[in-house]
Amino acid sequence: MKILFSNGNTTNLGILNTPLGDVYRRIYKNLCQVDLQFRDWDNPYYLDRLTYDQLVDQLVFYAKQVLVEIDRTRCLAQDQIYFNEIHKIYELNYHGQSEWLDFHEHIHLCEYYAQRLPKVLDIDYREKAGILERPFKLEWLADSTTEIKTGDVFVSWAELGKTPYTYWSNNEPNDVDRLCKLAKPWLKLRPKILIALEDIDTLKNKKKSEFEKWWAQYHPIWCRYWNLESWTIKDMYSVTVIGKVDDVELIKTQLKNNINPIKILK
Repeated sequence: MKILFSNGNTTNLGILNTPLGDVYRRIYKNLCQVDLQFRDWDNPYYLDRLTYDQLVDQLVFYAKQVLVEIDRTRCLAQDQIYFNEIHKIYELNYHGQSEWLDFHEHIHLCEYYAQRLPKVLDIDYREKAGILERPFKLEWLADSTTEIKTGDVFVSWAELGKTPYTYWSNNEPNDVDRLCKLAKPWLKLRPKILIALEDIDTLKNKKKSEFEKWWAQYHPIWCRYWNLESWTIKDMYSVTVIGKVDDVELIKTQLKNNINPIKILK
């Protein structure tokens, strides 16, 4: 397969002959004629071009599209409690509309602006690919890793909720009912892939011991709710590598020049 950019350049995207690689190869046979639902913020250099004030203005703009009024002052103060509040508005109102996704994604962009997130290219069809989603099989975690190399093509947890770790780090309420509903395991395999533009350790800077102390009190109840035997911080941050791209430097140059991918070709 190839990644096609808006200026006509392409680079090879190879998929491994593994059980999950075979699943994605079949999925992309159905998607090769479909344009990507690529948003400006899918470009990993998007936040490098904005001040935090400008990003909050973007959140205000996308909130208006779904008739949500934003308290700009609380956003500028990076008030996590407020971000949790507006995230709940999204949870209660999202029913598949792309406008709500745009709003939701900007909440998280504001939350993570101060962190140096790894440079990753998202290839996402969003609502266009919903019919190709399928249940995630826990057996696929057997080949998972938390160590990703530059140029790896991988898939990861991508639920419309939070991981238990994110729930805890966002200071959500210590309410087991809300935890069970909002914090989710890996439930669906979505037609979304990611390309690492640098080496990534998904557990880097995670407060493992603090989280595990908190998680121990909720883990058994949460696992019963989701019909799981166990769900560790490693499970939450594991990804499965399904391929490799040929030319990472070409991809990075294109993206830095705001030349974005538009389609995956056979």
